[in-house]
Amino acid sequence: MRARRLVAALLVTVTLSGCGSIYDLPLPGAVAKGDHTFTVSVQFADALDLVPYSAVKVNDATVGHVKRVALENRHAVVVCQLLDSVRLPANAVARVSQTSLLGEKFVEIHAPTTEPARGTLGDGDVIALASTDTDATVEEVLGALSLLLSGGGLAQVNTIAKELSTALDGRETTARDLLVKLDAFIGGLDAQRTDIVQAIERIDGLAATVRSQETVLTKAVDTLPGALRILADDRDQLTALLVSIDRLGDVATRVINGTRKDLVANLKALQPTLTKLAEVGNVIPKSLEAIITYPTADGVEKGYFGDYGNLALTVDISSASLTNTFGGGLPVPLPTPGAQAPSAGTPTPAASAVPRVPGLPAIPPLSSRWLRGSTVDDMLLGVLR
Repeated sequence: MRARRLVAALLVTVTLSGCGSIYDLPLPGAVAKGDHTFTVSVQFADALDLVPYSAVKVNDATVGHVKRVALENRHAVVVCQLLDSVRLPANAVARVSQTSLLGEKFVEIHAPTTEPARGTLGDGDVIALASTDTDATVEEVLGALSLLLSGGGLAQVNTIAKELSTALDGRETTARDLLVKLDAFIGGLDAQRTDIVQAIERIDGLAATVRSQETVLTKAVDTLPGALRILADDRDQLTALLVSIDRLGDVATRVINGTRKDLVANLKALQPTLTKLAEVGNVIPKSLEAIITYPTADGVEKGYFGDYGNLALTVDISSASLTNTFGGGLPVPLPTPGAQAPSAGTPTPAASAVPRVPGLPAIPPLSSRWLRGSTVDDMLLGVLR
């Protein structure tokens, strides 16, 4: 009988050692086993005493179980196996909770409450550490209560109450007025909250600008002592300059006062001229265009742009023509000493034989001279000839 018991114990020991861990055994009652499931990894800063085969719940309904708990990069990674019928967003959040004050721990997964749900949680997805949390445990609550009741907090509260009563004894009115004024002050701050925020933002922008120009400001501060030293050395010259400017101002004032009447008279005398110029202001540009482009019209170059043109001109620059053009304003040559004046019967010389005018070059009579050019340049050269 003892031999049988020993053999049975050895068989159980071998079987357990072959499995590696009790959690590797297919325990009954676990949800989401076998097919039609998917796994999700959840990162927790503290998984507490969560163990494999703990429940995984969605909206207080058990939809899976914890498959494995491991340590990775100083935080816990809990692998949860869920039914494939579970539909959760990709940005779902998780929490380690417990069924009651002394109940078992379980993993609760639900949609986010601080942002819109997006995507779908699928096989192999990870709920990151920033989207997980852990409920306070009974041990933490009892530890904080023990600290408070063992002299860690009540004694200080008693001391604060006694000191506050002593400070306010006989000063209730003053304290009440202070609270009323403080309430009004806080109300004013709250009413100007937008302006205060804008002022802080602008100060932040100014600080950023100053920070970006730190090199320039540092260089300016380093250069400033030398500049001040130069100003100190040239103080006498700067003082003399300011005194000279003051004297210049006095002289300029006397000059302006002395010439004021003449200046006003000159401006009044200039007024008719300016008025006439204003009246012919529209005519002057057109006249200048005609003078500059003479003898052709303005814009004639567009007709010959990139091509040739023929132009025929008749130029009469004889002395008689010049005399007629300028209205007989040219001086008539005096008779040569000793020459006899023409008699009454002597015929008058023809217009083409007008004697030479002093000061003008000898110009042969040219009454009909045609200039023809194959190009505009040839035409101009012909005119100049």
